[in-house]
Amino acid sequence: MQKRVLFLGGAYAQIPIIQEAKNRGWYIITCDYLPDNPGHKLADEYHNVSTTDFQGVLELAKQVKPDFVIAYASDPAAPTAAYVSEQLGLPGNAYKSVQLLSEKDLFRNFLLENGFNTPRSISIIDDNDISKASSLNFPIIVKPTDSSGSKGVTKVDSSSEIKKAVDYALSFSRNKRAIAEEFIDNSLGDIHGDGFVIDGKLAFSYLGDHIYNSKSNIFNPCGTTWPSKISEKKISQLEQDVDKLIQVSGFSNGPINIEARINKEGKAFIMEIGPRSGGHFVPQAIKYGTGFDMVKAILDSLSSRKIIVTNNNNLSSAYYALHSDDEGVLKSIVFKKELKPYIKEYHQYIHPGEKVYSFQGANAAIGVLLLLFSSQEEMDYYIENMNKFVEIQLEA
Repeated sequence: MQKRVLFLGGAYAQIPIIQEAKNRGWYIITCDYLPDNPGHKLADEYHNVSTTDFQGVLELAKQVKPDFVIAYASDPAAPTAAYVSEQLGLPGNAYKSVQLLSEKDLFRNFLLENGFNTPRSISIIDDNDISKASSLNFPIIVKPTDSSGSKGVTKVDSSSEIKKAVDYALSFSRNKRAIAEEFIDNSLGDIHGDGFVIDGKLAFSYLGDHIYNSKSNIFNPCGTTWPSKISEKKISQLEQDVDKLIQVSGFSNGPINIEARINKEGKAFIMEIGPRSGGHFVPQAIKYGTGFDMVKAILDSLSSRKIIVTNNNNLSSAYYALHSDDEGVLKSIVFKKELKPYIKEYHQYIHPGEKVYSFQGANAAIGVLLLLFSSQEEMDYYIENMNKFVEIQLEA
C-alpha cells in the first residue's frame, strides 16, 4: 500500500527528503505559509498551513491521513511534527522530548539538573526577570528561547543593555520568552554537526568546526568544515556526553543537530541539540564526508526498515553559505575556476534581480555550496579565502 507522508515545509534545504520519498513512490503532501517554496512543486498536494500552527497541522493531518509527519531540517516545525504524530499515534518522538530540546531555557535547566556543563542562565518573561539577569557574570548572551538560525541574538556587556536585547530577542520569539546566559568563549573549539539516534542511543555522529566571517551578525555561522580539528579524545568525550544526554531526554529515533563549544579552560559545553537534521544541506555535506545517507535513514527509521550506519571515509567536506553583509539587489555571482573542481553541489536561493538581505540570520543566505577536498589543508585554504574565489555583485 502506498505510504502517505506530510512534510512540514517545502524550502530548498527540504527538497532532498521530499525527493527521496517521491523516489520511493510515496504520496507527498506538503504544507507551510509560503506557497512559492520550491519543495511544493514535487508534492502531490500542498496546503497553506503554517508549520508552527499545532492545531492547524493537526486538523490537516486528520484530513489527509498521513502515515508519517516529518519536519526535516526545521527547528520551528519539529515540535509540531512530534505533537501531531503523538496525537494521531503515528511514528515519531515523544512531544515532551522534542520540546525539551527545542526550547533553550528548558534545555539549559535540563543540562543543569543532569550534571552537564552549562552556562548560568535566566529565563525572561517580564521586567522582574530582566532584573534577575543582572546577577549573571558579564558578558552575557540574550536570545529567544524558540528561534533558530542565530536570529535575535545579542551579546550584552552591562545591565543597562539587557532590556533592549530582550526586546530584540522577543521580536523573534513565538512563545514570548527570552533567555540570558553567561557567555561561553569558543577559544578551543566551536563544534557543529549532525548525529543519528536509534532506539535512544547515538548511533552516528560527524562533528566539524563552525565557520564565522559575517560582520552583520558575528554569532551567525556561514558554514562548517568536517572533520573537526579538535582532538579525537575531545570529540569522543563529547559524543559520549551527547549519547548520555539523549538517553536521559527520552528522544528515541531520528536525526539531531549538535552544537558545542570548548572554552579556554578546555571544558566542553553542549550548547544545543536540535531534534532535526541541520539546515543548509548539512546532511548532504556529511554524506560526502562519510557515506552515511541521513535522508534515507530518516525514512527507513519511520518505516521500520533496518538502518545501515556507515562512517568509513572521514573526508574533508564542507558547506558554505554564500552571503552578503550589505543589502541590495543581486546582480551576479561569479565562481573562479580554481574553486569549481571542489564544488559537489550548488544550491542558489536568491537569483539575479531579487532582494539580498544582510546576513543577520541563516535565512538571509544567498545560496549554499557543498564542497569536497583532498585534504584538511586544502580545505582550510579555500574556506579562509572564499571571498577571493566567489564574487557576489549587488546592483548599485
